[in-house]
Amino acid sequence: MNKKTLKKFFGENLKKQEKRYESYNFIENFLYKHFLDYEKSKDTEKITNLFLKELNKFSKVEIAFLVLHIGYIPDYYEHDSSIETLHTKLTETIIFHWAKLIGFSESELPTQKSSYEDITISDGENIIVCDAKSFRLGRSQKSPNVKDTIKLADYEKWLSKHGNKGIGGLITFPSLHDWKKGSDVYQYVSDPKKKVVLLFYEYISFFLISDYKSESLIELINNYPKLFNEKSNDRTNYWKKIIESLFESNLKKFREFNQLAKSINQENVIYKKRLLEKDIERAKNEVKSLFKKYKLIEKLVDEITDTDSKISDNLFNNVKKIKHCKITIDRITKFRTE
Repeated sequence: MNKKTLKKFFGENLKKQEKRYESYNFIENFLYKHFLDYEKSKDTEKITNLFLKELNKFSKVEIAFLVLHIGYIPDYYEHDSSIETLHTKLTETIIFHWAKLIGFSESELPTQKSSYEDITISDGENIIVCDAKSFRLGRSQKSPNVKDTIKLADYEKWLSKHGNKGIGGLITFPSLHDWKKGSDVYQYVSDPKKKVVLLFYEYISFFLISDYKSESLIELINNYPKLFNEKSNDRTNYWKKIIESLFESNLKKFREFNQLAKSINQENVIYKKRLLEKDIERAKNEVKSLFKKYKLIEKLVDEITDTDSKISDNLFNNVKKIKHCKITIDRITKFRTE
């Protein structure tokens, strides 16, 4: 990673590796401290407000760095668990905070999840319905299915509630889950009639770095009929038009920033892989200690098969963890590293 470029965009503090690691773990560490209390009350609004208080302590540059690398759910969370759902909600909360910072002062975090967008981005006159996407680094595919990324009918339903103020949609998306080639997703987000824009988290981070305001996003959506004559699944063409339209006066700076952003995301990936490797070592040591404790295999078998003993749970949970971590590391290496 180019430390000179890192300092240029994020300052002296984030040149320190430990500070970047703190940012990579920010949501997880917050949940580690507060999740048990949340489980008792199930008060999502209370925990998001507490999270927003923490975000308010961050400088704009620190928020920009945080925004850059969000969108990745920890692989050690159980699928469809409460903590996974809450992690996703806090990612949405960061995007809500971002929207406020760039001038969408009337933005809201809807609580009616089943019938509302993740974030209602609004300046009082213009409303953009936003879906903030998060996926696991160890997801078993390079990219998500189309239906997991966009359902145009949902955007139409969300926008209809806002009347004439609803100008279009926004999907914030983790770039490490992008499609290598074309995808039907790009056909949907280049539809000049539907006006739903897909932006990587790095790109909205650049809004904060270069002091872009709400007008830039509003103008991009309003210009969709001019930007895209017709729908196309051409990924390269989509990003060329989006980047040139958004950052036309700042292309050199954006490209330098985007190159740094790729390095930051790769550092995050390597860091998360190392955490999984440490989990494997801890689990292996647990298993080894069992076999050391029971030098006679017959004694260990007796303990494992004893219905009142917790030894079997300990053993098989650690074996399960080792297997899960190895599979996850393989997938991260295959799909998320460059």
